[in-house]
Amino acid sequence: MDKNLLIHRLQLLQNRLYEMANNRGNLTDPDILAVSEEADRLILQLQKERMNERKARSSRGRKPEDPLFADPKTPEKVGQESGALILKHP
Repeated sequence: MDKNLLIHRLQLLQNRLYEMANNRGNLTDPDILAVSEEADRLILQLQKERMNERKARSSRGRKPEDPLFADPKTPEKVGQESGALILKHP
């Protein structure tokens, strides 16, 4: 699958997770877990593709690609911008 499409789908799932968590308030809700698992699968697929790209580049003597997302942000920053409630474990 196209990397840009994977990234777009992952961002949609991320937004959906924020909305679901805010609306349901229970992070162990089965629907939230299902969306989270789908996001995990996409993340793994993206990581595999990036590893393969880096291997191909290193064999040709090129530098690794820029970060996966154009503007990587910490979960805390994303949560602040979207108004999401972020729970941290002690």
